[in-house]
Order: sequence, then C-alpha cells, then structure tokens
Amino acid sequence: MGSAAHLRGLGDLVSLAYDGIDEPTLWKTLMGQLSEATESHDASMVISSAAVPGGYLLVTDNDDPHLTGNEHVKGVMSVNVLLDIAQPCASTPEELMPDGAFFRTTLYQQFLKPNNLRYLLALDVVRDEVLRVKLSLERTGDQGPYSKRERDVLEFITPHLQRAIRLREHKDDGLHMRFFFEEAMAKLAIGCLMLDARGRVVSINAWARRLIEQNDALSVRNARLRAVDTVDGRALNKAVEAAQASRRAGGPAFRGTGLRLESAPGMSVLDIVVKPLARDSLLESDAAPTVVIYINDCRRPGIELDPAALTAMYGLTHCESQIGALLAKGTCLSDVATRLHVSINTVKTHLRGIYEKLGTSKQAQVVARLNHSSARLL
Repeated sequence: MGSAAHLRGLGDLVSLAYDGIDEPTLWKTLMGQLSEATESHDASMVISSAAVPGGYLLVTDNDDPHLTGNEHVKGVMSVNVLLDIAQPCASTPEELMPDGAFFRTTLYQQFLKPNNLRYLLALDVVRDEVLRVKLSLERTGDQGPYSKRERDVLEFITPHLQRAIRLREHKDDGLHMRFFFEEAMAKLAIGCLMLDARGRVVSINAWARRLIEQNDALSVRNARLRAVDTVDGRALNKAVEAAQASRRAGGPAFRGTGLRLESAPGMSVLDIVVKPLARDSLLESDAAPTVVIYINDCRRPGIELDPAALTAMYGLTHCESQIGALLAKGTCLSDVATRLHVSINTVKTHLRGIYEKLGTSKQAQVVARLNHSSARLL
C-alpha cells in the first residue's frame, strides 16, 4: 500500500473509532476495517473489569458461528490468560510469555491451535481500576507473523479509540458501562452500588436491591445509603468518607475498606467492600460515580452454578457437573452424597474425574476454579 493510500486508510480508522460511539454494536465496523488494514483473520475488543472477574463484553468482526458461538466464546474467556496481563504497547503472547509458555496454555492448545490461529497482536486501550479494554488481532498460521507496520497501526488508533470510549461514557453519563457492571455483578450474586461525590446512589444492581429489600441492615432513602437504626453504620460511613477523600486527593491507589455490618455483636449480617473509582477528566460531573460499594450476605449459600454450563465448558459428565456445582456452593462431600442419593464412595469416584478434567488434584482447587469460572455468569 502506498503512503498516501496508507494515510487515507488510517484516517478511515480514526473516523470509524468515533463513528462507533453510535453504532448498534459498538465499534463493530471499526473491527472489520482494522482487520482488513492489518491483513488479519479477525480483530476484536474485549471490555471487562478487574472488579468483575469473569464478566466481559466482546466486539468482533468475526461472523464465524463456530468461533463466535456462546459456548466457544465462554470457553475462550474462561482460560484467556492474556486478559490479566498488562499490554501498554502492541505485543505478542510470545513476548509476554517467553520460552514457548503461551503455546502450552489451554487457550492455545484447545481453542486457537485447532482453528489454525497462530499469531496474535494486542494492546490495552484502557486499563484502570474500573475498566479494561483490550484490542487484539489474530492471524492464521499461513498468514505469517505481525510486523512493525501492524504494531504501528494498533498504537496509532489506540488513543482515538480510548477517547471515543470515554466520550461514549460521557455522552451517556456512564450508563452504558454501569449497565454492564450491574448485569455482571447481579449474575455473580454480589450487590453493587455506585455513589457520586455527594454520596448519592447513582447506580444499584438488581442483587443489591434484593439484599436491601430482604435484609434488615441497610436502606436507601432519598438516594442515600444508610444503615437501619438497629445497626451501627459508623464503620460504613467512615469507609465511604475515606474512599471519597482518597479519590479527591488523587494520590497512590487506595485499595478500599472491608467491613461487616452486625445486627448484634458477633452476629454478622452483611460483608461490605468500599472502594474509590479512578478519576477521569472526561467523566467528571455531579452525577459521575466516585465510589463503588460491594455487598454480600454472608448468611446465604455460595454461588449457584448451572451444571449444564459445567458440562458444556469443561466436558464434565452429568454426575460430575452436579457434584461440581454443589462443591462450588460450599457443600461437603457427605452432604453432596445425601443430596444426590448416592454413596460417598460414588462421589469420590466422580471427583477423581473432575480432577482429571480440570487439571488438578485437590478439592479446594476445584472449588476455586469453578468459583472463578465464567459459568458464574450464566
């Protein structure tokens, strides 16, 4: 491609970055054009958050029903080791995971290699306490590796796409991403509220509403989160004030405060985490969220996983998936046997099958793996 045509192509990418703000499927056209400009098999953008493990939005130009089907995408996301690795500059998995480590991962062996996807190039468009957006390109084995030219294209479009994402948030007063977090947190059975600089509730997910309605510890009155009269709410108020102060100061990252509300001494009702949200000049307004509050009812059982999802994602048998779902919920082996009307030895036999398919040898690791699985979002 000549230099003039190349510049026109880059100009088209910039226009599509800003046009994508209003597209029904955000930035899908840009992904298609970016894929063509870099001679890639496909281009994609994953929007996620460190605060919502397993939650994501995927934007891609790939229309292959096999590669973009729910089951395949969930499987990819559940083992995508690259999402948690910072990529401030365009880089390949081999640069991030030397000595061939990437090619030994489940992501490559089970999902990329069978589809002849060999070369990847990616970088972080946004990576802060609230939001993570990773832009990626993929090529098949016969297309060849990426060169400096493709790296330059990604790094050229990134600041424009970053600004477009922030403008989209500013335009909707953050409603688009707030909806994403509320939806993801609701599926994780965790209450999530966001407060503005004045302490007003500007966002609350369905699970938080349910906890507040059914619990006897918190209430929302006049857009304010309050502990009920019978519960000491001073620790909560202090945690919110500390988070607001940390955000205003704009100093080193403040991890937040964890606390428990008790209906009586030693009688825990709710576990609560209060964290400041990262500042962003484009999003500053009276209604911009400044603090996030996560609420969990510690008296409720663990996460309810759908056994069918475990079967689809990990290849577990029907019995193994039932056992896995109960273990993830915190059920002991003897109670699992009682619930399923089988012997404890039968449960242990199926557990060995789960170990083999999840690549572990300890029950605690099975519980941890399943509780961090994308199956929580189903």
